[in-house]
Amino acid sequence: MKTRQMRNRVRTPSWTRLAGLCGVAWFLLFAVGGIILQGEPPAYDEPIAEARQFFADHGSRYLVGDYLADIAFVFLFLPFIAGLRSRLGAAEKGGQLGSRLVFAGGLATVVVGAASTAFLDAVALAEGGPALSDSTIRALLYADAVAIAGIGMPAALTAIAAAVVIQQTRVLPRLLAPLGAGAGALLITGAAFPIEGDADGVLWTIRFIGFISFALFVVLTALSLIASEQAEP
Repeated sequence: MKTRQMRNRVRTPSWTRLAGLCGVAWFLLFAVGGIILQGEPPAYDEPIAEARQFFADHGSRYLVGDYLADIAFVFLFLPFIAGLRSRLGAAEKGGQLGSRLVFAGGLATVVVGAASTAFLDAVALAEGGPALSDSTIRALLYADAVAIAGIGMPAALTAIAAAVVIQQTRVLPRLLAPLGAGAGALLITGAAFPIEGDADGVLWTIRFIGFISFALFVVLTALSLIASEQAEP
């Protein structure tokens, strides 16, 4: 009887473990697409000539990287968020507000992130050529900066809401709570970087650290989901 139960457990797919694996895979695929292939795109205050040259040299690679990043968010990050919401909701008492905010923030992050890529994708499709005027490229660079700032807000909601539930329920290691709360605070602060008027200013640096912290929070949370599933009898 015991052997049969063990076999059934092996055959039954684990949603929690799958969600954790999706979280780790999201980071890896996003790193390839959004960091390695896309590189560092022009900032909103970049000289137009340099912006044109960047997309003339790397336009196709930038589009491939964006495509991989979109796949990572839709098919990996979203299942991870759904699994995390399920795990937190099962441990949360009351109306499960915290876990619902986690999912809402994650879904909004995917939607806002996908929409934000359209601005620089347009420049990449034109390969920075004369099809787009200087004023159009400048407007697209500005729009991209605002969109990037906007991504930080729903991501912050996800991290902070998850941190609160983890702190209250201890369903996952408590060290994740301060990491998530800190990442959320940095993302909210860094979202104001367009106001500073300096693409390499203090707020931009804070935003960058915030996204690195958020990615670390996702990976560690994903590993914790996998570990917690393996630890269950």
